[in-house]
Amino acid sequence: MSFFQKPSTQGGDMHNSKKLILAVLAVILLLGATPAFAQLGGTWEGIGRGEAYPPCHPPIHPWQTWKGEIPATQDVFTGEWWDADGNHGTFKGVVEFSPIPEIAYAEGEWTWYDPTGHSQQPIVGGKFKMTFYILEKRCEGTWTSIWPSPSDHGTMKGWKVD
Repeated sequence: MSFFQKPSTQGGDMHNSKKLILAVLAVILLLGATPAFAQLGGTWEGIGRGEAYPPCHPPIHPWQTWKGEIPATQDVFTGEWWDADGNHGTFKGVVEFSPIPEIAYAEGEWTWYDPTGHSQQPIVGGKFKMTFYILEKRCEGTWTSIWPSPSDHGTMKGWKVD
């Protein structure tokens, strides 16, 4: 080594830097994932847009106002919807988590209670998909109808209440 060369410490510094980076990443993952899974369960509510056209009935507005629950098991999203015309129904979907722990999805069916029907049981009106942005405590989704409608789908959005 000549007089002007600086002794090399690069190998040791590189090893310590890698350890530090791995430790920081581990902490970020632990802090990020734990609250995300803990916060999905609870009450969600929101509003929606769109019309469905059941046969022999004026248009209904599924999801115009809605409220749903996700239990502590975080496996199902269930609830009810209402519109300004007095129509109402229910919804139920299976919850699945995405590879990104801050996002979850629910897919299922929505129903409608036909006031002119002879049955107390709700009629399946279509399907829905909801995306939950857990850390932001908000959700958004779409619904489709089994009945022919002028629009392809309706939309809904919501927020976590508790």
